[in-house]
Amino acid sequence: MADNDSLRSVSVVVAQESIQIRTDLPDAELKEISDFIDQRFDRSAKFQMENRKRLALLAVELTSEIFELRKQLRRAKIYYETMEQDLKNLSLLLDEGMSRSGIQKH
Repeated sequence: MADNDSLRSVSVVVAQESIQIRTDLPDAELKEISDFIDQRFDRSAKFQMENRKRLALLAVELTSEIFELRKQLRRAKIYYETMEQDLKNLSLLLDEGMSRSGIQKH
């Protein structure tokens, strides 16, 4: 998020609640986010619990998803770093093999 000078105040309706927020996100992105939350919030309507509890349940679900994505990102970063190191090692082996055979690199 940007610094406070570039934030604008907007009112958004999320999960049947109108809230005032400060953001630098464009309107289209805010709508996409609020629509996503509303869609997920509506899924819990079948549980017939008050909105406050439905929102708490949604917060737990979304946080769980964020944590899982963070784990996947860490695994992907490790995989990338391993592949990068393997590529460096292969390059060194190739250079060594080329120099032993007398082939010049261009």
